[in-house]
Amino acid sequence: MEAQNAEIDNISGATVTTNAVKKAAASCIEQAMGVKTETPAAEQTADSGEDWLGEEPDVQASETQDFDVVVIGAGLSGICAARAAAEEGAKVAIVEKSASFNCRSGEYALLNGSLNKRWGRENIVDEDVVVDRLMRECTFRNKRPILKKWASHAHEVMDWFIEAYPELTICDTTRQVVTQEQFDKGILVPLAWPQPEHYDYRNEEFPTFPSSMEFRSSRKDQQGFVVEANLNKAIEAGAKTFYGCFGTKLLKDGDGRVTGVIIRDAQNGNKYIQLNAAKGVILATGDNSGDEKIMKHFAPEVVEKQIMNMGAMGMLGVDVEGNSVETGDGLRMGAWIGAKVQDHHAPITHHMGSGMGITPFLQLNKRGERFMNECIPGQQLENQIELQPECTSFQLYDAKWGEQIPYMPANHGGLCYIIPEDEDESNPNYTDRQYTKISAKAEAYQFKADTLEELLTQCGYEGEALDTALASIRRYNELAKAGSDDDFGKPASRMFALENPPYYACQWGTTAMLVCAGGLESDENCHTFTEEDPASPKRDIIKGLYVCGNVQGSRYAVEYPICMRGVSHSLCVYYGYIAGKNCVAGV
Repeated sequence: MEAQNAEIDNISGATVTTNAVKKAAASCIEQAMGVKTETPAAEQTADSGEDWLGEEPDVQASETQDFDVVVIGAGLSGICAARAAAEEGAKVAIVEKSASFNCRSGEYALLNGSLNKRWGRENIVDEDVVVDRLMRECTFRNKRPILKKWASHAHEVMDWFIEAYPELTICDTTRQVVTQEQFDKGILVPLAWPQPEHYDYRNEEFPTFPSSMEFRSSRKDQQGFVVEANLNKAIEAGAKTFYGCFGTKLLKDGDGRVTGVIIRDAQNGNKYIQLNAAKGVILATGDNSGDEKIMKHFAPEVVEKQIMNMGAMGMLGVDVEGNSVETGDGLRMGAWIGAKVQDHHAPITHHMGSGMGITPFLQLNKRGERFMNECIPGQQLENQIELQPECTSFQLYDAKWGEQIPYMPANHGGLCYIIPEDEDESNPNYTDRQYTKISAKAEAYQFKADTLEELLTQCGYEGEALDTALASIRRYNELAKAGSDDDFGKPASRMFALENPPYYACQWGTTAMLVCAGGLESDENCHTFTEEDPASPKRDIIKGLYVCGNVQGSRYAVEYPICMRGVSHSLCVYYGYIAGKNCVAGV
């Protein structure tokens, strides 16, 4: 043991993982030997007490290239910005630190427009009802004009977005039968459509508005086919890509206007290149979840609760040096030139539950206590679980769960449709998170028993906690039979007594964070603003600097709203388009 230390050779292309292994190894050695291991200075994080921002790098470029618009980031939003600007005739540069573009999954929120008209969903939801709900879920610390403009006009931009990919198959229902060839090329489906027989969002305390859709394919990046098509459109219109290049510092003129950026070309000797931007720079650099200093400063609860961080793990993409792409580059570059960072960042930590999803069956904490109305959205579920002992709960249900599923809400992460057992599974579009055969969930539990006491014992309950858990179940059964949840206000239609063996349980902990939504303060025109100065209480627009995607602040705050599925992707596409157009036009 005396010869051991925490130093581990980095594996090429896996720096994020190996750095995490080093920290874990150091912790183990400290515990075993009672000593403190040293972390190399170059690898110290916020634990060292350093501020999140640091000093702007003092670098000089060895060459200069001229453009009208420079977009930093080739993710979903940056690609839309580049295409929109290039199609206006601008000379565009796209800077991306990965070897290629980045995207994942494929859900989109969308109100009205040609697609919803096709699906019979035009005007199914009033846009102001949606916008006000989004505002409430963000505790009114975000900006309503950003959401209102998106709600009113995103459908126009979505038509433009899918126009880039004429091979797209548009389905009429969520699980419409398609051929393998169609699925391989890419399909678009309306989500939760048709709606479940027993679900009407208008009668819900926590509605999930039925106006979302999803791009699906056999690709690992799911929606990559349509994103790549938009990138190709940008390139066809003259955009030039700089892959493996890192945005390093923004440049300003004497009047404070942003005039360009210096980038580091990691694939060509780390040389620095100055990209002049006659019309402006668009930051589309993603979020900051992969940077521990930023997370500790702006979202400390994520670090304190040890929430699994997908960005820090490199699960959202890695750059050409093997590190996470979500490192807050745009946040720092903007802040270094005086741009205001939004207050109240919004970690996207909506719980997706267990094998049964977030379907609102009974939940008990480790003391055996029921602690919430289980029929709430995933983000609110996560919030409640984080308040429980050891951030742990157990989801319990009985043998009649299949009869109960059709009465559950069509929300983000829950089951609400039962598929007939004889339905053919050869349809490539067969799988959907909200649909299941009863047989498909036969092994979806962690614990199973013929008596409740045996089930709870398997879950780890004993002594007083076991007695409390049994009493909690008796109380829940009484409320279910009485048709009124007098304790937590759960809808009576979703209260089902646990009295039909066998009984099942799934253990829940905290969820994973997808990204941390919080960027530079912005508005509905993708502007950025200076820090408020006592001498100039009105925050001034920083000319020549635009933001879109997850570095665009003021869209969400405190927590990410999930009353519609796919809000994030939808705002990325819409405001990428707006940023590109406005940058060229000088709006």
